[in-house]
Amino acid sequence: MTMPGQGTVEDVLRSLNFAQDVGKRIKDANYALDKTDLKQLLAELTASIASSKMELSLLAGVCEARDAELIRLNEALVYRGNLRRRGDGYYKTVDNRPYGQPYCSYCWEQNQKLIHLHSRILSKDIRLCPHCKNEYQAIRTPYLEAEGYTV
Repeated sequence: MTMPGQGTVEDVLRSLNFAQDVGKRIKDANYALDKTDLKQLLAELTASIASSKMELSLLAGVCEARDAELIRLNEALVYRGNLRRRGDGYYKTVDNRPYGQPYCSYCWEQNQKLIHLHSRILSKDIRLCPHCKNEYQAIRTPYLEAEGYTV
């Protein structure tokens, strides 16, 4: 039996092919095996099926991670046209005017992640990105009201 793979389709197929080979060996023996050989083959078959289940679980995790990344990239594309930099932060826009809470410029420019800046505890003059830990002057990253617009 082989070691678990990385959750690829090839790993799943390899595990299932091994299970199929064990099944063929049982069938080719016309189901007339001594008890020890039958136990060994059934143990191999059980291990192969368990390995296949694990590989499928890993593959599902890989697919979910890729789906999440595709959703994040899609959102980044949607927001790209609706974001505007002002000072040291990025803001959503209404009628091409920035409004609301600022987003971290570093996180947006590096990874297209929209991370709101937070005021630092005990200091309203500094805003902090909870993701990358960059600090910004609050005066350069203010909250901007949108005239005639309610969120």
